[in-house]
Amino acid sequence: MAVSAVATTGIYCRPGCTARPDPRNVVAYTAPVAAEAAGYRACLRCRPDRHLRSVEFSHAPQPVAAAVQLISDGFLDRFDEGALADRVGYSTRQLRRLFDEHIGATPDFVARSRRAHFARRLLDESDLSMNVIAGASGFGSVRQMNRVVEQIFRFSPRDLRAKRGRRDCLPADGGLRLRLPFVGPLDLAMIRSHLGPRITAGVESLVADDDGNTTYRRAMAICGHPGVVELDLTAPDDRQADHLRLTAHLPTYESIVDEVARVRRFFGLDDDVKAANEHLAGDPLLGSLVAARPGLRVVGGWDRFETVVRIIVGQQVSVAGASTVTARLAERYGMRFVAPALGLTHQFPDPLALVGLGDDCQAAMPRRRAGTIAAVAQAVADGELDLHDSDPERFRADLLALPGIGAWTADVVAMRAHRDPDAFPAGDLGIRQAVARLTGADELPSIADLAARAEDWRPFRAHAAQHLWASLSAPVGDY
Repeated sequence: MAVSAVATTGIYCRPGCTARPDPRNVVAYTAPVAAEAAGYRACLRCRPDRHLRSVEFSHAPQPVAAAVQLISDGFLDRFDEGALADRVGYSTRQLRRLFDEHIGATPDFVARSRRAHFARRLLDESDLSMNVIAGASGFGSVRQMNRVVEQIFRFSPRDLRAKRGRRDCLPADGGLRLRLPFVGPLDLAMIRSHLGPRITAGVESLVADDDGNTTYRRAMAICGHPGVVELDLTAPDDRQADHLRLTAHLPTYESIVDEVARVRRFFGLDDDVKAANEHLAGDPLLGSLVAARPGLRVVGGWDRFETVVRIIVGQQVSVAGASTVTARLAERYGMRFVAPALGLTHQFPDPLALVGLGDDCQAAMPRRRAGTIAAVAQAVADGELDLHDSDPERFRADLLALPGIGAWTADVVAMRAHRDPDAFPAGDLGIRQAVARLTGADELPSIADLAARAEDWRPFRAHAAQHLWASLSAPVGDY
């Protein structure tokens, strides 16, 4: 989202800030990171670092968007710019030039800004020590954190903590609590209804208390240690809330910045929902759906491999049936906790654990489907299938080359696991039923006709699919 920087003060602000600088001194930047790279710091009054997506890449070329997503996943915490450039098919020099043109900052600067912003959030919202915050944010040392935070915010970490407001710090309450901000409306009711029937028992849960509060819980491991993450999916007004609350019950917070990024990706908190809505609002079929549910987002999955397995299990079976089978898989092959944690008992199995699934006569699914999961697990374990592939077409082709993977599976995987905003499963029965229902047709549209119609929905066909699925639960005309 665009920000306004003031040349005379060296500060950038978000839209709506009460500061009123001389317009002659104002410089516009496409996103906070671009202003930071130009030497500006975030305004202490409007706090754009709390409310805006740091990097704007919705209109950037696909390789740049893929590189930004990899950075958001922590790629540059483990590798250098050269490895990132190789991953997206460019030289380091070419990638830096593209980032300068479309992002306004180098890949390394984007990664440093990401770590600094997460550290700032921990400084504001927790009482963690500087050592713990440095590790949790992906810094190699407190000294490195001090240097980068001061470069980004023009204040040291200790100065920033001293400036926090009385309401900034969240009570620990048995774990680390953080706010996860998002821009635009967020349809929490849709998220709850989507998750409910798809919960993998023992690995995750969706719990509603007597007061109507709903909490999503997830078993996970960080640095090899088991723990649980909770996300409050209740808001006083789903259209007005601007953040979700996360609570982490973990033995260590080392590199938790990457786990928070995983949660954001899972729930689509960084989706450009405004651009998607504006693009789809004028469509005669989708316009009323978008107007009725502007906060609808594409829900992904906690883990890419797990999401692929779940989608394969769901081939030609009900959602409830797929959840039962997935839970059995997790219980049989997943790592079990020594003791239950908030009702959760084990983690979902990794690829190596499912390589032999095709030979398991107790797999609780057709042998052919079990063989497909085993083939995917083997391909991931061998590095033949890259679940983080930056090229959507190549990723889809690699999926289709595996036994038991058809167009529907590949498209839903691209949508849910790979989070391709333009993925569209034209062969999905529910989507075809939704289109027939909305148009009043007696017959389902053919796959070819639906695919042709969906061309007008590019590059947000995944959002279109989500709206069509959601429309099945509402009475005709109730939009």
